[in-house]
Amino acid sequence: MKNCSVSRLLVVAFALVIAGCATTQRDSVRIQLVETRVALVDGEPTATFNTQLVTAALDPADGPKVTGLKQLTAGADRYTYFSRAAPSPNQDAIVFAEFTEGRSVVYRQSLGSPAKSPITAETGMNLSPAFTPDGRFLVFSSDRSGESQSLWRKRSDGAGGITQITSSSAFDWHPSVASDGETIIFQSHRKNNIDASIWSISMNGGLLTQLAPGRTPAVSPDGRRILFVRPDSKTGKDQIWSMQIDGSGLTQLTTGDANDRDPSWHPNGRYIVFASDAQPVGDEFADFNIWIMRTDGTQRVQLTENFSHDDVPVFENRGRSIIFRSNRGGQWNLFSFRPQLN
Repeated sequence: MKNCSVSRLLVVAFALVIAGCATTQRDSVRIQLVETRVALVDGEPTATFNTQLVTAALDPADGPKVTGLKQLTAGADRYTYFSRAAPSPNQDAIVFAEFTEGRSVVYRQSLGSPAKSPITAETGMNLSPAFTPDGRFLVFSSDRSGESQSLWRKRSDGAGGITQITSSSAFDWHPSVASDGETIIFQSHRKNNIDASIWSISMNGGLLTQLAPGRTPAVSPDGRRILFVRPDSKTGKDQIWSMQIDGSGLTQLTTGDANDRDPSWHPNGRYIVFASDAQPVGDEFADFNIWIMRTDGTQRVQLTENFSHDDVPVFENRGRSIIFRSNRGGQWNLFSFRPQLN
């Protein structure tokens, strides 16, 4: 199954529907979250999806560790979906993929304004953008080659042409660019292998190197280590791991009965922010919340407490605020807040 089928499935995978189900939380609704997965169809990586109902509190307010909460995007309707934001390393701006009306477009937006500018054409599937360390370019995943999701490079202001980095029948996405500006770490589903693995490649293409099984990699600010997610061999729950940039020194940072996902670094390299579905006792409908911990996995602290689905957190370039996705208010948007850790 080639690109046309991948695109159709991705369109469905990023649809979100409000469901009028009752919950135990006052002033909340259940919203359908559709998560993209990759399956093999005739030996080719193909996007598939699974659905679940998650709680969305109609009141956006949060707990004492969340201050200065701001809604950054303006979701047009309940079918609009946003990817993880990528903060500019040298400006108060973010880029993100927005999915609506059968397409996904990468946009750039200043943090002080709701206005957004398209970086990619409004056709096809353009996914998971990431800045280069100097802020001049974006690396993102796209199906514009017509065969698969490959990695591409484009100027971060949207001007100029576009350069293809990977080219195969694989499904390549979630790039993270190391501090040298030349090494790209990314998630890939290769032909005849349903499991995701972490790979590296140089900015100009060249030799591909497989590092370890896992997904959603994030390179540390100093370019030495990679965070990623892999299921625990005993519990099957998603856990956060780290390794050296060359794939050595595998270390499991989180354990337990909760799913820990979406890790990213604080700009000083001493903290990790992530999403976890660890549930308070007796709370049937607890969804993912934003957490923070030390880079060795110690001193876990829950930050968001709103009874909504909060995930894909990332620090803005100064490390003062966390940008994340949430369905609080009844539809999906990107938000930011300043964490209070004392």
